[in-house]
This record gives sequence, structure tokens and C-alpha cells, in this order.
Amino acid sequence: MPLNQSLKGREYQELRLEVDRDRVTRFSLAVGEDDPRYLEAEAARAEGFPDQLAFPTFPTVLGILASAQIVVDPELGMDYSRVVHGEQAFEWRRPIVVGDRLFATPRIADIYAKGPNEFLVIEAEVRDADGEVVCVARSTLLSRGTAGSS
Repeated sequence: MPLNQSLKGREYQELRLEVDRDRVTRFSLAVGEDDPRYLEAEAARAEGFPDQLAFPTFPTVLGILASAQIVVDPELGMDYSRVVHGEQAFEWRRPIVVGDRLFATPRIADIYAKGPNEFLVIEAEVRDADGEVVCVARSTLLSRGTAGSS
């Protein structure tokens, strides 16, 4: 069954994330990062940052929560057994640091077909507590063999 094209532009529940030191450190270690700016506040401060930096792919934490909301939307009609992750991208405005409070409202940016497959593009502007955009996160999921099927 094809994905519901009428959901393009639909927004979902706002997500919130407190950027705490333990989470940032665990994420950095999980991706194999050993740059001290991502592991120690002092190293980041020595380079002019207000606190320990979050690794650039850290917003993936929000992305996973965003995707989870969207793929279970019964109106979308997605069969998750046919889904593979296609792409992840970030447009950065500033680094994320420990102490940031982040907010993001995920939305379906696009649904399109290529051959037998459909692509679901999920986008969210990640904002800080002052409402400033920190980054724009995009994730593309591939729904295998669902384009034009009935």
C-alpha cells in the first residue's frame, strides 16, 4: 500500500531534550569520538565554548524520537517491515553544548516515489530555549516496494 501523500507538511508533537553531560559523554564514546572537546568541559572551554560540546550527530537522539512518532501514524500507512534508513543530514547554525535545552517539532517534509520505492523525508528545526535554530535535522526513510502498489 502506498504512503499517504496527503500527510506532506503534517507536524507532530514537539520533542524536548535536556543536553546533560552524561548523555553527551555516553554518545561521544558510543560513536568512538576521543576529541577532548566532546568528553571534557575544560577542553571545550579552553577553545571558547561555554561547556562540553555534543558530537555533531547528537541530534540523532531527537531524530529517532521524531521518526518513532511518524512511522506509527496509522494515517501514513507505513509497513515498518519494509523500511530501511536512507539518509541523515544536519544543517548547523551553532554547536550544541551541555546545558542546552532543545526543542523540535518533527514534520513530514516530503513523500515521493522512485521506481517501486517510496521515500519519506522527516524534518525538524532544532531550537534552543531562546527559540534560536541550532540546526535543521533531516532523515529519509525508504519504504521498499510500496510505490503504486495496492
